[in-house]
Amino acid sequence: MNQVNARVISNDEVLRYPGAGCFLMQIDAPAIASAGLPGQFLMLKCGKNSLLRRPLSIHGISASRIRLLYRVSRAADGTATGKGTDWLSRLKKGDSVDVIGPLGNDFKIAADTRRVLLVAGGIGIAPLGFLAEQALSSGRQVTLLLGARSAAGILPHNLLPSGATCVLTTDDGSLGNKGLVIDILPGYLEQADQIYVCGPQAMMEKISVIPGLVSRSVQVSLEVRMGCGAGACYGCSIRTVHGMKRVCREGPVFDIKDIIWQEVSI
Repeated sequence: MNQVNARVISNDEVLRYPGAGCFLMQIDAPAIASAGLPGQFLMLKCGKNSLLRRPLSIHGISASRIRLLYRVSRAADGTATGKGTDWLSRLKKGDSVDVIGPLGNDFKIAADTRRVLLVAGGIGIAPLGFLAEQALSSGRQVTLLLGARSAAGILPHNLLPSGATCVLTTDDGSLGNKGLVIDILPGYLEQADQIYVCGPQAMMEKISVIPGLVSRSVQVSLEVRMGCGAGACYGCSIRTVHGMKRVCREGPVFDIKDIIWQEVSI
């Protein structure tokens, strides 16, 4: 774990839709980039007046540069409702941001896995993008099922994992298949050696009870409110079949069957 003042390389809004916008930030942080693994996250200090840092999943790493994909919630009039992410969204090229990381545990890919299935809902693509890059670079086949409410919530094609087979779904049918990503998931299970999921709690909870997954290992990444990000405050603890676990330390990656979903508040 390192704490550094990282230089901002770029920070662009890549999506804008009712209620939110998504930004893709690239920072230069060699010490963190050299140690970061898919599934891990960073804690960013959001200005002098922000008491708590914001946890952001590592979306990708290229040499010394780290990509972070994050959501900025907005009110009906377009103003940001989250002070921390609003501050982040205003950073420009050449600015610096105080960063701690990498934190948490990572996704695990078995040595004999050849076909990887990723399931993302909305901003859940954030930690899975890095995993896709790693899997593709090692010669594995990657299929990404990506869902959103409408076409406005789907990342532009050039920002999706290059080399992966991307299957899109939207609730309103404005892009790709009409419906939920979990509707098409059963049709891809037999094509996957390992499955990885990130998205809204309701989506992941429904996936946990799909009959075809009962005997499968499915890794999920949880995104919850955090205090310290280092396991000291226990503010991000969740109940699992193995007792209480801290998302920032024992997670954010868990086996989907280990989580008691009815008691998780994301």
